[in-house]
Amino acid sequence: MWLFCKSGFFSAVRHAENPKLIHVRARFEGDLERLCEVNGLKEITVEHTPGNDYPYRADFLKPVWAAIVCREANEIDYTNFKNAVHDGTSRDQAYMAVWAALRRISE
Repeated sequence: MWLFCKSGFFSAVRHAENPKLIHVRARFEGDLERLCEVNGLKEITVEHTPGNDYPYRADFLKPVWAAIVCREANEIDYTNFKNAVHDGTSRDQAYMAVWAALRRISE
């Protein structure tokens, strides 16, 4: 699952060794910490793995991850996602590139 939200961009997969966990990865420093903060999670440890495709990682129990996704959905307060996350940074450019690529193949 890819999750694009105001807290950041995340790739979530089943943990390779523990099926009760969701392994969540992020490309941008601070995204996982922000996600935990806005969801009131203090006990989650974010691991920095600079040699990996996604250099920031954390594990969540499946029900906790489901609650996070639900909360993120319930907190939508914008009518245009691109405008809500537009900040002029390289992340903004990456989001727009994803949007443009998906638009191209949908036409």
